[in-house]
Amino acid sequence: MALAVPFELLRGWSARSIGPASRTRGTQPGPLALAGPYRYSRNPLYVANIGLFCAFAVAAGAWFTWVLPALLLVHYTLIVRWEESRLLEVHGEPYRALLRRVPRWFGPASGPAPDATPHASWSAALRAERGTLVALLVIFGALATRIVLEV
Repeated sequence: MALAVPFELLRGWSARSIGPASRTRGTQPGPLALAGPYRYSRNPLYVANIGLFCAFAVAAGAWFTWVLPALLLVHYTLIVRWEESRLLEVHGEPYRALLRRVPRWFGPASGPAPDATPHASWSAALRAERGTLVALLVIFGALATRIVLEV
């Protein structure tokens, strides 16, 4: 479970930085996220999700559990390509500048980040993350139960 903590913290920080836009399923993109982890990754929520599933795979201790993080990476790569095309259509040059400055997945930004304020409070971010937190507790609870029953 300790391996999952930094990835859930990244999810919370990302949710605070992007605000309610992270929970939408529409085709109309929201404002560009420039604060918090979005200075180092254009997709920190996806990075955190892949990291969480890698933590599950480590905790489960079975080789086949690594299939899910690999499939998730493919899935998110396809989603990101679609999202990038939509963001280019809607935001144009400001998004092109972001593409040049911030890596798709993770790494140092090339150039100074614009001043940006997070879109949500920490309490709003925690409320947005409650489903993920419950899922983490259930999954790690199931893994812990399996370990206890095997002993």
